[in-house]
Amino acid sequence: MRKKLRLRPYVFPAIYMILVLVLLGTVYYNGLISNNYKESDEHLKYVTSLNFLDVIPIAKDEEIMVRPYNDETVKIGKSYYDYQESSENQEKSIIYYEGTYIQNSGVDYVGDNSFDVVSCLDGTVISAEKTDLMGYVVEVRYDNNVIISYQSLSEVAVKANDNVTKGQKIGTSGKSSIGSELGNHLHLEMYYDGIVVNPEKYYNTNIKDI
Repeated sequence: MRKKLRLRPYVFPAIYMILVLVLLGTVYYNGLISNNYKESDEHLKYVTSLNFLDVIPIAKDEEIMVRPYNDETVKIGKSYYDYQESSENQEKSIIYYEGTYIQNSGVDYVGDNSFDVVSCLDGTVISAEKTDLMGYVVEVRYDNNVIISYQSLSEVAVKANDNVTKGQKIGTSGKSSIGSELGNHLHLEMYYDGIVVNPEKYYNTNIKDI
């Protein structure tokens, strides 16, 4: 005759305790995951609320060269003399003064009325003085060994050693003895490493790429 299997008295309490522990563990684990999701969600909200335009460095635009005027009616009256241009364009870039033909070393911007002349970049004024042939002349030194000479001004708004910012008014267009046929205008010459260059090639360009 087989004996009946009898469970010892402590078996049921032990099973009960195991079940309770499993239940508590499950509740704790679910709560931990829920908290992690909440923390992750809050972190995501924080990250997405950041304006990355404020925290990520963006290339400055101070070095981007702009035109020396804001008046949209201003046009080119006489272009820079380029040795690589066609003979027709070169002929249009010749200045006639007192019986002499001169190759234009800059660009002449003309307007029906006087217009504000502004700095093409951030820089420092080298000189601002009146001359007999070119009216008031302002020379400004910029980064990357660039110097721009603003000529044929009727008046100036800066002086030597002034720091100027891009777009700041430095004078007003006027007339000059050389190029008198152009009437009211700005004669602008640009130098890179001491060599005269055509400014029309560098507007809207980073000066460091010259």
